[in-house]
Amino acid sequence: MIQDLITFIGRFHPLWVHLPIGFLIIAVFFKAYVVLGKKPAMQEAVSFSLLLGTISALIAAVLGFLLSQSGGYEDDLLVIHLMAGWTTVIISGIAWWVNKNELRFGRKLNYTVLGFMILALSVTGHFGGSLTHGEDYLTAFAPFGEKQKETKGRVLAKVEDAEVFTDVIQPILRSKCQSCHRSGKSKGELNLASYETMLQGGENGPVFIAADAEKSELIRRVTLPSDHEDFMPAEGKKPLTEAEIQVLIWWIAKGKADPKASLMAADEEIIAWAKPRLNILGGEKMLAVSIDTVHLKALEKMGFRVRVLSHESGALDVVLPSDAAKDRASELLKALLPIKDQIYWLSLAGTGIQDADMAQIAQFPNLQRLRIENNPVSDSGISGLRSLSKLESLNLNGTKVSGAGLEPLAEINSLKSLFLWNTAIDPQDQRVEKISAAGVKVVFGG
Repeated sequence: MIQDLITFIGRFHPLWVHLPIGFLIIAVFFKAYVVLGKKPAMQEAVSFSLLLGTISALIAAVLGFLLSQSGGYEDDLLVIHLMAGWTTVIISGIAWWVNKNELRFGRKLNYTVLGFMILALSVTGHFGGSLTHGEDYLTAFAPFGEKQKETKGRVLAKVEDAEVFTDVIQPILRSKCQSCHRSGKSKGELNLASYETMLQGGENGPVFIAADAEKSELIRRVTLPSDHEDFMPAEGKKPLTEAEIQVLIWWIAKGKADPKASLMAADEEIIAWAKPRLNILGGEKMLAVSIDTVHLKALEKMGFRVRVLSHESGALDVVLPSDAAKDRASELLKALLPIKDQIYWLSLAGTGIQDADMAQIAQFPNLQRLRIENNPVSDSGISGLRSLSKLESLNLNGTKVSGAGLEPLAEINSLKSLFLWNTAIDPQDQRVEKISAAGVKVVFGG
């Protein structure tokens, strides 16, 4: 319930955040009018706008922090956005004070502080947009900028037509590598936009050696420790997953880096992982049609809130409010089994679910975000979640989970965020340090 309240309040951040932007920018325009238009009577309006801007920026920063506690955001961008936001608050307050006492501090200092305020505001807004819409949100449609290619692979008639490089590896490289290694931005003189440009290598030589993955520079870079200066992708980008790395290794070692190597020749584990990611003709349409809209309406009558995340894939966000559960969460949970493949986000916060219910949740193969905070769930129940191979965010705030419960969670390689506020887990527990070292963001704050 507390986490729900925090998230509810935090979600006012996108609504509120435009208020300080308006106040602070209008303050600068007022100041320009005072100086250029020689209207000293407007000086008080400048100070008043800066004061309102500072106060509203402080509120926006607090709301943004509360919203960040719900999880699911890109960690590095989030940290930069939060730091820039609080910097804007501080500089805005300084700007108000300096402007109010301009005779004491001087005009030059006043103008300088206002300039830094606008700079901080711009940086905050840029990273906020990147956090919400993607890092290339501002430049993706620039009239003279280079357009990024779609990350989706070509459309295939059937799985048997898939090629490892074209249909599996290239989408990985576009998503994880080509922001730095493409035409127009070949960092290290390396262009990964096509097989032909990859053959040209970079300043460190060939990017891969056919039939020898161990000596291939590409494999070396993506398997280095994340804090190594040569680790790729750099600059805070999302690293390749273990499954993506295994595909690259197989293609170079066993596929001999053949651009036409068939996916069907790969190991069974790789085929099984790649199949759902292929763009099969009519695949998305069939999946979307498979969702029973009548069943969804029945779920809503039971008290569930259901939202479609993607009409193409049919992915769903399902929430069971605590007031709708009414001590029958286990029974209601069974009603989700017919659409378990389409549930990507699931919230059961404060519904009273027990350890025995975790076995049902473990049947949701595509689950990416799971909120089960404020429930009497313990270590024995949590162990049943280890089969959720796509789980990225797990909220255990206010549960009975202890340090022992972290051991099965460490087996979930896809896990990125773990919320453990108000649990029996000690932040100094070695198991916390171990799971954090594996790249999981562990949050204890309320």
